[in-house]
Amino acid sequence: MPLSCRYSKTLGVALGVTCLLARPATAQVETGSQQALPEAAASEEPPPVEVEWETDGEGKEKKKKDVDLLFAPVPFSTPTTGAGIAGGVVAFYNPNGSPNQWMTGGGIVWTTRGSKGIAAFHKMSSGDDGFRLTASISYMDQFTKFYGIGADDGDRNDALMLEDQQFNIKATASRRIFPHGYLGARYQLGTHSAAPHVDEDSEDPPSLTPPPPVDQMESTLSVVGPVFQYDTTDSHTQPTKGMQFLAVWVFGFDALGSTFKHNKLTAEGSAYFRTDDDTVMAGSAMVCSANGDVPYYNLCLFGASADLRGYVTGRYRDRAAWSIQGEVRHQFTKRWGGVAFMGIGGISTSVGDLFSDSNFLPASGLGVRYLPFKNNDVHLRLDLAVGKNDHGVYLGIGEAF
Repeated sequence: MPLSCRYSKTLGVALGVTCLLARPATAQVETGSQQALPEAAASEEPPPVEVEWETDGEGKEKKKKDVDLLFAPVPFSTPTTGAGIAGGVVAFYNPNGSPNQWMTGGGIVWTTRGSKGIAAFHKMSSGDDGFRLTASISYMDQFTKFYGIGADDGDRNDALMLEDQQFNIKATASRRIFPHGYLGARYQLGTHSAAPHVDEDSEDPPSLTPPPPVDQMESTLSVVGPVFQYDTTDSHTQPTKGMQFLAVWVFGFDALGSTFKHNKLTAEGSAYFRTDDDTVMAGSAMVCSANGDVPYYNLCLFGASADLRGYVTGRYRDRAAWSIQGEVRHQFTKRWGGVAFMGIGGISTSVGDLFSDSNFLPASGLGVRYLPFKNNDVHLRLDLAVGKNDHGVYLGIGEAF
């Protein structure tokens, strides 16, 4: 899954590079050597990519590229965070001639209201793509909005500001067990320390939304579970045909050090169809179910990924969620393209009630795509999305799904 950042989220701009870890269909960005970066920034045409050729054991040639670097400094200002600066760097390289590039990167952010964070990630695969590994680590000290739990709380749109400190480590490893099919495991460790924030200088009335339970605001998330993926897409950077499916089922229990005993299952799929040389139609669907003693931060929710663009992160969260999206992508010139998308989703108290008691959250929008380098098919994207009494602006590397 490509990098995707909601601009209004406190740490999303800089630390959104960790979104690269969401799915194996990951965007790979930029070409040109590190030494050539200043010259590339001063001209529209990037320097030519240096390509080395090596021979595998069967005498076939495989392409091996130098390290490509992407820098992303982003100044921003929002009512929640104040003015700030975010920055990240991602390195793309291929030391073993794998069909998919390796990626290593990180980001930092700082704002005038005290939000700050740092994150790093690594993604790799074996030479034959039979083994895949992703890992990330992050620390965030930020202000987040808590709207409550359930559709009614989301509709009320009365956010309680939380001062939230999080430390997270996540790793996913999988091995190919049959053509296009991968089976593996994921482990995630997170420490959470949150408290309601009172802004004495604010002229707005105080929020009436009660805070999350105290034991959830000071807690540890430690979960592990199986991962299954099926992937027939033609590209891990800009798929134009094929489909992919990903299911992750994680469990938290005392022996792992988790404060809460619970489980969470997420299943998502996408399909791609090329209609002509310049147009691709894409669709995606997702369902999520969380059961047991689930902390508020690990419930199913919208806004943290590209499942349903147009909603603030966590405004709608509950024990179950679903979404369906459709998108048309068209390349107008060699460098410039556009996207139109629509979607609908909802949340419910359980997965069994999704289609009987779920609310309905529509979303739609338009986006601009730009291909900055000739020798890499990844696009930079800017999406404007509108939801139910909500909206969002998204900056990203690669497509939303």
